[in-house]
Amino acid sequence: MNLRPYQQKMVDDIRLEYQMGKRSVLGVLSTGGGKTCIFSYIAQAAARRGNRVCILVHRQELLDQASRSLTAMGVNHGRIAAGRSMDLSHGVQVASVGTLARRLHLLPQEFLQLLVVDEAHHSNAGTWVKVLQHFRRARLLGVTATPVRLDGRGLGEWYQAMVLGPSAAWLTENSYLANARVLAPPGFDATGLRKRMGDFDVKQAAERVGTIMGDAVGHYRKHLQGQTAIAFCCSVAHAEAVADAFRLQGITAASIDGTMHPANRRQVLDDLAIGRIKVLTSCQLIGEGIDVPSVGGCILLRPTSSVSLHLQMIGRCLRPSPGKPAAVILDHVGNTLRLGHHLEDREWTLDGIHKRDREAAPSVKVCPSCFAAMASQARQCIECGHEFAPEKRELRQVDGELVEVAMRAKRREQGNAQTLQDLIRLGQQRGYKNPVAWAKHVHAARQTKGHWSLVK
Repeated sequence: MNLRPYQQKMVDDIRLEYQMGKRSVLGVLSTGGGKTCIFSYIAQAAARRGNRVCILVHRQELLDQASRSLTAMGVNHGRIAAGRSMDLSHGVQVASVGTLARRLHLLPQEFLQLLVVDEAHHSNAGTWVKVLQHFRRARLLGVTATPVRLDGRGLGEWYQAMVLGPSAAWLTENSYLANARVLAPPGFDATGLRKRMGDFDVKQAAERVGTIMGDAVGHYRKHLQGQTAIAFCCSVAHAEAVADAFRLQGITAASIDGTMHPANRRQVLDDLAIGRIKVLTSCQLIGEGIDVPSVGGCILLRPTSSVSLHLQMIGRCLRPSPGKPAAVILDHVGNTLRLGHHLEDREWTLDGIHKRDREAAPSVKVCPSCFAAMASQARQCIECGHEFAPEKRELRQVDGELVEVAMRAKRREQGNAQTLQDLIRLGQQRGYKNPVAWAKHVHAARQTKGHWSLVK
């Protein structure tokens, strides 16, 4: 496999970190940039040197994707998944994290020399931790587009070094990612939404979002008519309701969830890829790792406060495809306004995103004419040409005279009491419990102040 130049540079940088003594490295590359190609290439090279390698994934679709990539490179490999026995004769394994965690007692801790973690922002989760701790003597390679947990915490607990690939903006400018239009229609307000486990409460969010389903269908007709799209919803029930709303308007739609048989899920995704299904709705199943380049747009119906989830959802429609027009992102829940445009620079670190940074307002403005979202510095709408009026700040003159601010009466009384005896009498007049102690304190403070005045 011939890697793209930036992919080869990431491979070289990752190898350099290992050569410098790092045991665990995190590779960061935007969705659609080719992370699967990179870790497959590294796994192949490691296996050729006699190392045993395992690629860890958390969904059937990701397992299939990694397996296809290895097969395309001519790498014989085993698959560790529910319902099938392990063939450990192969130097490379692709494993479901849940299945591998249940079978750790069958594998010695020294069995692997390299453990690759796909969608590595899950590394801190319980099942992943169990596997990572078991194989802690192996080198660790994590790959992700968003190197933070959903709650903003970093991954420094598991990774010693980070290798950054090119930004989403650079990949877009160089045609490795599809151009995208971001539209943020009004009509949703996240004010007052409860939070659970670092993100909005999906049950409460579903109740509030339910009022804009018709608006979602209307905007699809206006901006994506005839193209395929993925709609991200708050719950399985919400996803089914959204699919019903599209079907009632004569638009072929289907809902996908984790309870479906893997073969049925694959069929639905195949139908989406060829356009037999125009709109696919889902709660969480297709937020990561699903590779359907022909998808023309994303419909955001799930509000989130997580930068990671925000970028993962949008990334589903950014893969380029022959003849594909600019992707369209219909953000009905204001995620872009809360969390920023997907092309803006992100300061990724192993420390994660601090709370003050998560709460900082992103530099995004929305056109009042066509609802296109763009950088706040824009003077003209990139979609309809609307001219943004510069914000005017006027100085207003008010007639009047400057007057001296009168000293408060109590301060004036205290200033007129010059001696210690004067202060004691004033304290008595005011009814202080211990006027003598108060007077001595004020008198001493005055003398100290006078001393420092002389020193100056």
